[in-house]
Amino acid sequence: MTGRHRGQVRDPIATVLQVVWMSGHIVVLGLLGAVADHQLTGDPLPEIAASARDAASPTPSL
Repeated sequence: MTGRHRGQVRDPIATVLQVVWMSGHIVVLGLLGAVADHQLTGDPLPEIAASARDAASPTPSL
């Protein structure tokens, strides 16, 4: 007997996949937080006002 129980099979691929899976979740949560922060802290009104002035049609010349 080696002292290992039946359910304790060492599977390095499963461990690597678990780490990749958890890392992916952490990265996605970080990106979602960054996007939400950017959306909530940005002030789009000056950009909208500037683009409205530029969009005014010029007077036609004959």
